[in-house]
Amino acid sequence: MFPDFSTIKMLYSWGCLSPNADWYVQMNRLTADQYKELTGKDYTAPTTATTTA
Repeated sequence: MFPDFSTIKMLYSWGCLSPNADWYVQMNRLTADQYKELTGKDYTAPTTATTTA
């Protein structure tokens, strides 16, 4: 069972959020707006693009 936003926020404030806040956005447990409220930073989704030589 995943924690809700208030629990994630509490864990983040304690410095013991594991895995990091990005993971919770990727798993659809936080929205980009909640991420910004929590961290003060805009969420940037990871890229999966690869380059070929």
